[in-house]
Amino acid sequence: MKISGNTFIVTGGASGLGEATVKTLVEQGGNAVILDVNEDGAKRLAQELGENRVLAAGKVDVTQEDEVAQALALAIKQFGRLAGAILCHGILDASPSITGYGPGNALTSYDQLKYVSNVNFLGAYNVAQKVADILIKQEHMTDDGERGVIIMVTSIAGLDGCILAYGTSKAAIAGLVLPFARELAPYGIRVMGIAPGAFDTPMTQVLPKEFNAAAVHLQLYPKRIGQAQEFSSLVSLILDNVMLNGSVIRLDAGTRMFQ
Repeated sequence: MKISGNTFIVTGGASGLGEATVKTLVEQGGNAVILDVNEDGAKRLAQELGENRVLAAGKVDVTQEDEVAQALALAIKQFGRLAGAILCHGILDASPSITGYGPGNALTSYDQLKYVSNVNFLGAYNVAQKVADILIKQEHMTDDGERGVIIMVTSIAGLDGCILAYGTSKAAIAGLVLPFARELAPYGIRVMGIAPGAFDTPMTQVLPKEFNAAAVHLQLYPKRIGQAQEFSSLVSLILDNVMLNGSVIRLDAGTRMFQ
């Protein structure tokens, strides 16, 4: 799947890994449509990169079907067709108003798990399924009959069993990749997953320094936090290589989380 001349949905595209992905897509001649609750950040990035190449689709909550459908309609109106989606959005914790249970409310409650899973997992599938519905109705774009690519962002926390609500929601995304790829394969649509380790994003910047230091300590090499552009370069590779399908790639400098 060529990036140049094609249009991709990017959730969480106003900052962090999503922002780096938007910039890489534009640098390589593609177009990006940002779905993010951070409307101001999305507008800023679109103005910076060119509103003829980047569409800020307004304030979009990925858990709301009507908001996602409206954003995708805007994308089709401006760019004509889609070539896929990169689902970079995510939250680490539930809203502070939703408390846990147990001593000091320190344990994960059902409401906390439901809140995080609704955004990270169900929100991702909401966008992915709606994008897939558009892709299967379009003509194929390559000699292999490829219609599009969907890249889902999980986490090593999901693969290695860390941080209950966040890790479980990300494990669900990792578990979705292969069956979703199998379901969409007859239509020439690939599905891949990326499981990042510790990366320099707004999400990790709010964590205690000790947390990031501990994550870096577990890395084999290099012994530093990842940069967002290193994530977006892998996105570019996945889009380009048609043989990558149905798998989750760890992007973690050899990290294996443990307690």
